[in-house]
Amino acid sequence: MKHATTAKAVSCVLAALTAHASAADTPYYSLSTTPSGPVSQAHVPQFVSYSFEPAFWGEFFGEPSAPRNLTFALLKHLHERGARPIIRAGGITMDSMVFDASQTLSAVRTENAKGGIYRTTIGPAFYDSWDNFPAGTTFVSTLNFGNDSLAIARGLAVASHARQAPKIAYYELGNEPTNYPASRWRQNTSAYVAQWREFTGRIDAAVAGASLGKWWASSATTDVTGLRVRPSDLIPAGINSTGEVGQYSIHSYAFATCDPARAARATTANLLNHTDLTRYADVEILPSARAAMDAGAAWVVGEFNSIACSGKPGVSDTFAQALWAAAASLLYAARNATSVHLHQGATLAFQSDQQLNTPGDDGSPGFSSYALLYPVASSKRGPARVLPVFVSQLLVAEALGGGGARIAALATPVGAKPSEFAAYAVFVGGSGAPARLVVLNLKPYYAGQGAAVGTLVLDIGPHQGATVKRMTAPSVDEKDAAKVTWAGQSFRDGDAVGNVTVETLGPGGKVVVRDSEAVLVSYS
Repeated sequence: MKHATTAKAVSCVLAALTAHASAADTPYYSLSTTPSGPVSQAHVPQFVSYSFEPAFWGEFFGEPSAPRNLTFALLKHLHERGARPIIRAGGITMDSMVFDASQTLSAVRTENAKGGIYRTTIGPAFYDSWDNFPAGTTFVSTLNFGNDSLAIARGLAVASHARQAPKIAYYELGNEPTNYPASRWRQNTSAYVAQWREFTGRIDAAVAGASLGKWWASSATTDVTGLRVRPSDLIPAGINSTGEVGQYSIHSYAFATCDPARAARATTANLLNHTDLTRYADVEILPSARAAMDAGAAWVVGEFNSIACSGKPGVSDTFAQALWAAAASLLYAARNATSVHLHQGATLAFQSDQQLNTPGDDGSPGFSSYALLYPVASSKRGPARVLPVFVSQLLVAEALGGGGARIAALATPVGAKPSEFAAYAVFVGGSGAPARLVVLNLKPYYAGQGAAVGTLVLDIGPHQGATVKRMTAPSVDEKDAAKVTWAGQSFRDGDAVGNVTVETLGPGGKVVVRDSEAVLVSYS
């Protein structure tokens, strides 16, 4: 295992600062390591989590007897770092999902002539495949609410409970009810709550109460719709009056390619604007988060990614996506999200008839360009491979350290641009001093830009020495994951390539972060 921390595996770059810039000769910024806001709750190992469209379960995970090794290799890397992702088999296709006990494959799509998926049939193999995941993995059992059928939803719950009850962390009824037909509840929050409570109550009885207190509630988008079912709407409407809810879920997509106007705004520069990212979180997500916490409940980002409707090639399949994913995840960690579920899947023709992305001409999946990986070869995306974003998951997992860590935002240094900068202090145990820092330089540096790449030299105050791990690529628009590294290692084919590179700072040493780069600083 190349992540081992033996002397042979770790290359200590003693002259790291000299390799990037001369701290003595370059102007520097003073980064205060005193939090600029509240310190978060202690985070659990499940913070870094995922959501996978059930219609493409077979492509991402294979069958019980033939697992998809590339996907499982990535999960193994995370587990080695102490992360324990919760897997949500969710997304729009869960609302057309039915269980067939006679089906041999894990999941079978039924599509129209244009590639629109209007049914996903799962069999026992779908749940049996959960046994292939690393030990300690838990799941969200997702249930179809879109077909307005108690029998279908209850059948899925009973099937999952019968086969994998110990591995079910939560149950979820429906995906993004904000996108259901307006006629369903006639835009009435109380009508939605009444039906949701009726279904969950009957499902509780069917699984002998195993789902009571384990439901995700809401799973709404931040789109402006007539039906108001965000957590901040559902809590005062009494959705948890009988103790059904375990966590409140909300979905986060600040950009989209669902139509040409929104696709035009989904640029690398806009994606990495940390001022706008923070504004979106605080305006669209935080009110529901606060409502959940005020009610004594946990909240999660049950599904999120950079650009809805399967991403945007040239943006979300580049290193920019890694910088964005790290920035967004840490931002939500500082706001007390219990877990964040980065969404994975492929183009869904029913999402929009104006969207940028399409399936392959031969009918093969048009895998989402924001995905961690393209799990199998396809005419649209080419060979199976890992995408640049994966390294961000390792950074966040190591920053939070496998559970118990608390995190807080740091103020942007005077002279640096808040739109291009983010930094966090990580606290471990009862110490009031940070154990680690994460610094992200979000200023885009493009291939062929011409001008020399810029750097930030940061004075992090007095310290007795530290180590630095670096998430980097030749440029922000780099698409080849073989050239994108976390601590010196790349992961394009699943395995770690190269030795772990750990830079060493002497006492009082300054931290250098190049444009379009992020670092994890661990104090000695």
